[in-house]
Amino acid sequence: MRTLSDIVLFLVEDLPEEHARHLAELLRAETRLDWARLIQVLRIAIPQLEFQEHIRQFVEAWRALPEPVSPLEMSIAVQSASAALAHQRQKQKVELTWTGPRSPHVSLRRTDQALIELINGAKKRILIVSFAVYKARNILSALEKAADRGVAITVILESPDVSEGKIAYSTIRALGASLREKARVFIWPYAKRATTPEGKIGSLHAKIGVADGDHLYLSSANLTDYAMNINMEMGVLVHGNDLPPRIEEHFAELISNGTLAEIADE
Repeated sequence: MRTLSDIVLFLVEDLPEEHARHLAELLRAETRLDWARLIQVLRIAIPQLEFQEHIRQFVEAWRALPEPVSPLEMSIAVQSASAALAHQRQKQKVELTWTGPRSPHVSLRRTDQALIELINGAKKRILIVSFAVYKARNILSALEKAADRGVAITVILESPDVSEGKIAYSTIRALGASLREKARVFIWPYAKRATTPEGKIGSLHAKIGVADGDHLYLSSANLTDYAMNINMEMGVLVHGNDLPPRIEEHFAELISNGTLAEIADE
């Protein structure tokens, strides 16, 4: 922690906003750099043991600055940084998704429930990218219902024709005839893929969902019954900010420049 911004971020990044606001108020009331008193006052304000050492390190780092700022100046810095972090957190929310054994250590959303919620909440458009599709009935049903209410569905899949045996069935047919008719389906053609010196080609291995450019699903899970129910799979849901629209725009560009090709009915 060598700079004022480093020190302030160290203090507030893991603090609830109300705690940071209270610390800023206490700092504003102090008139001089009495380091022992500052540690005592701030520790009393937040009695939780896990924050006691945190506050001591903050004050010591503040004291070690070449030109330590006044309590009033630190108060303004703390309040400003806390407000900026709170605003950022409101703009973007991130959740973990999981298929597999549970533990008490992390709160996790079920993979299938998270993806179905993303699909059910879409109002205009949905992008789905997956390596494999197989017997994911609940997900495919949610996509069909979204299409029936007027949501534009774009699906990008690995193709058995260019997967070099990694997929032994038609991912396109696995979507089902009804959804296939309602969605635009794209593949990554052989001619557009990078190869190794030995001639091995890359795979379309991403598993992604984007709804309305507002919600982003990234996961290790394919659109398969096993991935949604019995495998060990982990992913994230990102709500808001600029990541969802950037991913949506990225794939739109891959479609427009011909890297991804729309397929005809099988």
